[in-house]
Formats: sequence, C-alpha cells, structure tokens
Amino acid sequence: MTQEKVIVKDKNDIIEITYDDILKYHGREMIGGAALAFKIMLMTFPRLCNEIPQRGRFSFYSGIGKNGRGIIDATEMVMRVKTHNNLRLDLAYSDDKLGQVAPGGGRYYFEIGYDDKLVKLYLKEGIIPEEFIAYSKLSHKCKAENISMKVEDQEKLLLLRQELASIIIKSKPEDLFVII
Repeated sequence: MTQEKVIVKDKNDIIEITYDDILKYHGREMIGGAALAFKIMLMTFPRLCNEIPQRGRFSFYSGIGKNGRGIIDATEMVMRVKTHNNLRLDLAYSDDKLGQVAPGGGRYYFEIGYDDKLVKLYLKEGIIPEEFIAYSKLSHKCKAENISMKVEDQEKLLLLRQELASIIIKSKPEDLFVII
C-alpha cells in the first residue's frame, strides 16, 4: 500500500512528507493531532494551490490552541508556519465557530491559508470519542493542579490517542472535516 504524502517546495527542493515522517519529528505523544493536521493538509493543499505549494507562504489557525502540540508540530514540519510567524493559536477566536469543543478549550476548527486564499474547516461531530475527551480533560486537570496522573490513566490515554490516530489516518479527509 502506498503511503499518502503531502508535497511542498522548500526554495527549489521538493519534499514529500508522510504521516510516519511527521511522527519522527513530533514523537508519539499527541499523534491524533498530528494525524488531524496531516489530513487537513492533504485536503486543503489542492484547494489552495494548483502547483506544489512553497513553504513560507502558508498561514494556519488551530482552534484548539497551544494544547494541540501534534497539530503544531505537523504544520511546522510541513509548512513552517511557526518559523514564518504565521501560526495562530488564539482559543477565543474559535468560540463562535463550528466544531466540537476540545478537551483543553477551544474547538476543532481550523483555517489554512496560502497567499490570498483561505480554507476554513471543522472536524465533524463524533470523530473524537467521549472516552478520549474524558481522559484528556483529566490530564489537563492534573497539569493545572500540578499533580501526577495515575499510571493506569496515563496508559489508557496513550492507548486512546493511538486508537484515535489510527482511525483518523485510515479515514478519507472528507469523512473527517466539513469545509465552510
């Protein structure tokens, strides 16, 4: 089976990046977010540009803010939005937008731009399981209270993250997102 890949230009070099490549950069902690960002890029690049897009010309907004480290790492690796100061993470901006409420605040709402084009999209309801949300909220609560999460809860959250990432990667982008 051929792996899906996003393709970008970095000056004159053409770079092909798979989800596995993103995990090499990001690690395995928040792989669901990395999978979401990968699918967003697969879905939106053809809508934003008729050729191979150039790093440095993108903008990206994530409605789940700084808690979405997998999304942040994936978009930085592929598009260099953080490097070029074109990454927005303001949770309040997504308050009146569509998309499921995220466990750490904000919504699963995103905007990706390239030059003067912009695509707005949100994650369909039901993609993020309630059990995942509950364990993620527990993790946020433990961090806020500066206490350690129980080992069994950490292991369960990691398993839920892996399961979610697997579901996302096996899905077609149009089965995950609604473009506004």
